[in-house]
Amino acid sequence: MKRILFCNAELLCPDSQRCGGLLVEDGTIAAVLSPDLPVEGDFERVDLHGAYLAPGFIDIHVHGGGGGDFMDGTRESFAAALSTHLSHGTTALCPTTLAAAFSELEAVFTLCRELQNAPDAVFRPRILGAHLEGPYIAAVMKGAQDEEYIRSPTDESYNEILRLADGILRIWTTAPELPGAPKLECAARREGVLLSVGHSDGRLEDVERAMKNGYTMVTHLYSSMSTIVRENGVRRPGVLEAALLLDALTAEVIADGMHLPPSLLRLIVKTKGADGIILVTDAMRAAGMPAGRYKLGSLLRGQDVVADGQIARMPDGISFAGSVATADRLIRVMHEQASVPLWQAVRMMTLNPAKALGLRHIGALEAGKQADLVVFGPHVAVQEVYRDGQLVWKHSEQKV
Repeated sequence: MKRILFCNAELLCPDSQRCGGLLVEDGTIAAVLSPDLPVEGDFERVDLHGAYLAPGFIDIHVHGGGGGDFMDGTRESFAAALSTHLSHGTTALCPTTLAAAFSELEAVFTLCRELQNAPDAVFRPRILGAHLEGPYIAAVMKGAQDEEYIRSPTDESYNEILRLADGILRIWTTAPELPGAPKLECAARREGVLLSVGHSDGRLEDVERAMKNGYTMVTHLYSSMSTIVRENGVRRPGVLEAALLLDALTAEVIADGMHLPPSLLRLIVKTKGADGIILVTDAMRAAGMPAGRYKLGSLLRGQDVVADGQIARMPDGISFAGSVATADRLIRVMHEQASVPLWQAVRMMTLNPAKALGLRHIGALEAGKQADLVVFGPHVAVQEVYRDGQLVWKHSEQKV
């Protein structure tokens, strides 16, 4: 049995931050220790010298990074994106697609399945399943999506997507107000797919109906969603207000310091609470890359965007086109700009997404969970990353 003792750490636990240590046995957390608790037997000692120790970050909405987009459908692009996000502390993620040709979706689904259980999978973030963003979304709320591939759901089309996915589809972002949406929702739930409201022009009552059919999340809060409108002088709440009002909906938040100012981040925390927020990067291929021109979506059919190191924009220079953020940046923004306690900001990118996906084996520093770990210093500067207790990335190195 391989035993590792992480000591002299600032532990970021689900309910607090405290000094202590962590005992890992054969890739699993065996115990969370107080500073003075002795450990018997043989073990490898890793002294963190007061650095923070957190669960590995979980990103359930990420399109790419390191120059690669999952929509490229190639091993090279998957490797570029996965390695980039690993180096920023992400140890599990959902490769995310845009509305696209079914042939492109099939390529993404196939690679997700192949890489999930590949022999070298431990050196990459866990692939938790695909997140399909579209094609059943509102054209008026398309954001940076290509309108050519946006459609209303039909039995034939969504059943074909589910057939192509063959069990790898984990999350599906759709607009519940579309004709045919209820039947799509039932088909998705039968396959165990989690449903998220997004790119939607619906009203509060559309979201309430959708929740009865299994919706549990809202995709990138504030982005590409309806808000209050007046009909015959009467104000009617939209998807944004529904997301803030309905406690049973967990909200994705892109806390990159660009999509939402600190005031709105604080408002979200005040209304949803720390347990109702999942931080997501929504990163595209320019994450971790120099400023320049990039493709949003696949290299073959994607749209041109311009990235400046802080954000990606459409050619008009105004509309955002995803983000160039990494997980560490989100936590840093929530803590330093929105004044969220560090342990709570970490929870928003660890335990909260794990719970949303029904995962019990990752997401917290707790006995029995897999030892996916991140060591970082001040300002969430990532120093080391572990998968199943194995060191897989260290600062100034590509891979261990």
